[in-house]
Amino acid sequence: MIYLTMVARVQDGLLLVASSDAAHDMSEQMDVYKSQAKQVLRKLNPRSPAKQIIESGPCSFFYLLDQNICYLALADKGYPKKLLFSYLEDIKDGFIQELTRDFGPE
Repeated sequence: MIYLTMVARVQDGLLLVASSDAAHDMSEQMDVYKSQAKQVLRKLNPRSPAKQIIESGPCSFFYLLDQNICYLALADKGYPKKLLFSYLEDIKDGFIQELTRDFGPE
């Protein structure tokens, strides 16, 4: 299950979008995971790996970097990696489409 999704700028870690869907048994830990996600975002820079998995207890953070934007998700450790990165690609595509629609092309 995916519990948390964030979109942020790489240069300063500014959170642009966030969504969470914590299961009842995860609600107490969600504040800890959100704090860890923000730490991950602050440590990123343009030279960070384009794709990364960071383990944290029973969950893992997955992130994708593209054009100085980070797309990050928190999911169960057993969640299929290929499916999770496909999800992040979909989030990226939707984010770019919405920005282009609202503000025009670059």
